[in-house]
Amino acid sequence: MPDFEALNFLVVEDDPVTQFLTKQMLEVEHLQHTCVDSGEKAIEALKTKKFHCVLMDIVMPGEDGMNTVRWIRDSEDEYFKKLPIFALTSFSSEEHTKEIMEAGLNGHLVKPLDVAVLKKLYTEYLASQVRS
Repeated sequence: MPDFEALNFLVVEDDPVTQFLTKQMLEVEHLQHTCVDSGEKAIEALKTKKFHCVLMDIVMPGEDGMNTVRWIRDSEDEYFKKLPIFALTSFSSEEHTKEIMEAGLNGHLVKPLDVAVLKKLYTEYLASQVRS
């Protein structure tokens, strides 16, 4: 099991209230994080700093979450191809989860963020990487 307090998360969320609540949940668990409010800012953050995981809102103005994920996955840099990206959305249907996974995300979290579920999803992601 990874030391979660050593991980650095990038939170991409355009809604100020949801961003605030997500930050609070991460801070309660003493998790390092950077928050940005757009896909464009997420790309800039990823170019300048290394993160262990991205929590990506999908529905955002401008560069939405799906397009941002496509940019990340289409990059030549191996870091971007392997970076775990979890959707953080208000939608919980199986159809929505399937669409998210097909777009190149590694998992789906439903708002508001539940850190216990995040830890479980991240641990499962790491285990899947060891097996592949």
